[in-house]
Amino acid sequence: MSGVYQRNREVSEYKFFTQAIAIRVEVNKLMASSSVVPKAYRLLNAVPTVETARGIVYNINRADCFYPNSSFNALERKRYLTLAIADCEQLMLDMQCLMDIGLPVNANRFEELAAMVEEEIRLLKGARKNVRVTGKKSTEERIAEAEAELERLRSL
Repeated sequence: MSGVYQRNREVSEYKFFTQAIAIRVEVNKLMASSSVVPKAYRLLNAVPTVETARGIVYNINRADCFYPNSSFNALERKRYLTLAIADCEQLMLDMQCLMDIGLPVNANRFEELAAMVEEEIRLLKGARKNVRVTGKKSTEERIAEAEAELERLRSL
């Protein structure tokens, strides 16, 4: 047991990463099961669904590579977290498609996964909202970086 009172406990900063890995594992198990996706539909439905689950972990890993010590890095981190959220929503659409095709799929098999994905979206939105530019830079340095960013954007 930890020595932290329950009222003082908070969600781990990287719970969304471990949750994404758990979602990926669960999707792999479901898509490999013949009772969920028959072999005739695996290439059309299971492979893209597994790739979408992989995309969640991929985008979270990419977001983590951008340390928010500049406005550009903070925006990139937010961008990749947004892409991870979009992958979560796409994963739910893939599951809905499997049920809509008319396959004899037991919808109860997807309940745990749906709950995991909803929790993941909530965690990712919270993480995205809390991305802030960090560091101890002077006001002049921040203004110079902002001007450099403006020049970069104008050159596009």
